[in-house]
Amino acid sequence: MGDMKQIVDTDSHEMTPVEFWESTFGPAASEVGRVLEPLLEHVAQMGNDNQFSALGIDGDYMEIDEDTVWNVKGPLAPSAFDMARRMAVMDQMGVSKQLVFPTFALFALTIMDPSSWVTGFLKAKGGVKQSDGELAALGRAGLDEYNDWALRMTEIDPKRLRIVSYLAPADNVEALMSQTMDLIDKGVRAVHLSHGVAPGGRSPAHPELDQFWSALASNQVACTTHLLGEAGFKRSDVWVDAPAFAPGKKQSHEVGLEPYSFATLHLAISNFLACMTLGGVFERHPELRFGAIELGAGWFGPLADNLDMWARDMYSSRLKPFISKLPSAYLRDNVRVTPFNMFEPVDDYFRRYPHLGQSYCFSTDFPHVEGGREDTKSKQYQNLGALGGNEVDLYFSDNGELLFP
Repeated sequence: MGDMKQIVDTDSHEMTPVEFWESTFGPAASEVGRVLEPLLEHVAQMGNDNQFSALGIDGDYMEIDEDTVWNVKGPLAPSAFDMARRMAVMDQMGVSKQLVFPTFALFALTIMDPSSWVTGFLKAKGGVKQSDGELAALGRAGLDEYNDWALRMTEIDPKRLRIVSYLAPADNVEALMSQTMDLIDKGVRAVHLSHGVAPGGRSPAHPELDQFWSALASNQVACTTHLLGEAGFKRSDVWVDAPAFAPGKKQSHEVGLEPYSFATLHLAISNFLACMTLGGVFERHPELRFGAIELGAGWFGPLADNLDMWARDMYSSRLKPFISKLPSAYLRDNVRVTPFNMFEPVDDYFRRYPHLGQSYCFSTDFPHVEGGREDTKSKQYQNLGALGGNEVDLYFSDNGELLFP
């Protein structure tokens, strides 16, 4: 692929088989695995590469070569659950830095929510013996074990390997700040914040959350949100509770894994970023780094156009105390998004939205099957190279650096 810089990978995963959850994370993780047995059996029957069972293996021993790092998926992939091997895998892939998101912790997070599709599936199968409160406590214990593991694994090479710690849902800002500062004090470099629920029960733009955004920005901790973080979207109307959105003189009263869920993935993150940009979060915290990960990117340019129109042509006076630039400028400078490389026309995004060219980032999703294989990377490289500018370097290397302060 010519002289392309080393890749900055903004989305990869651990994919620890359920049989290794206790030895890797702890006893709560083992109990989470027992609760999930009906779901894991259902996934096994589907027969794709994203399995959650060890499939007879007794360790992370797959040979590391050009074929295996790009084309073997699931828990069989090299370094799927042994992070001591991840650096060698990154070297083979030409990856200089990598954000690592969980697989196990995603399940721990979903059983904390009684309305999630996971708990709904388990209850439908009659396999849940715990109350909602007991499931929430178990999920939180599993999440804490994962976060302890994430901090230990980041110590392998903090400059290259960033394991993302997950913030549990918090009912109030005090609880959100308590766990955030605990993680920061322990040395976390990147956190995950769900974008489907109001953080700490407040709009992202509410002044009470400024201490949260300030803690992340001042400590150079990247804030990310990932697929499945959209759970709980629109359960309340608290999103509008911020000074920038106070009622004006004129009011209007009119105003999973299937096609619908994917086609509407952008709704929750668009809502979250609309609050942040129009509400002045990036204005007040210009050093804040935000990554919208594995949520696609086709929505990003239209969102910027839409927010610019309202901020420029309708509410410029109303928003003047809160923002000094067009929303698209904040999105360009502070936000990074990851297209689905298997099918999204990334080169078209660079053509249509050159002013947002700093925001689109490459990701492998390693070792999840949704990331595609080596030919996926090659296709995007060729399409971007045909544009004739620096789009290859921006997409594969430069843009992602923002999330590695």
